Amino acid sequence: MNDAATELDLLAVYGTLMPGASAWSLLQPLVAEDEGACLLPGTLFDTLRGYPAFLPGDGPGAPARLVRLGDPDAALARLDHYEGPEYRRSRITVADGSLCWVYVWIAPLTGMPVLPDGWLHQSRL
Repeated sequence: MNDAATELDLLAVYGTLMPGASAWSLLQPLVAEDEGACLLPGTLFDTLRGYPAFLPGDGPGAPARLVRLGDPDAALARLDHYEGPEYRRSRITVADGSLCWVYVWIAPLTGMPVLPDGWLHQSRL
């Protein structure tokens, strides 16, 4: 995704890219600052494939982490490749009013259970 909106440097992560999760080592070098916890408006699902899916909208909210990217264009290009065809990068406003990028699940949700307490809580069970 290449457009003028890539000047937006905040990214909300809710799954394997969160600090302490399996792919944090991919994201960490791209992060200029950890902005802390946030809540995404929508629902988080367990894909049953080792990573979660986020669907924006009405829902219980999805616990996430907000990070500021050092070089948004380079970072987002790398993350677009990592996330692959099941996700689309979209802009979203989190509960505190911050506008950020988030990767939204665009594949079918059939049979996926809801993760009301977030991905890190689920992955530690």
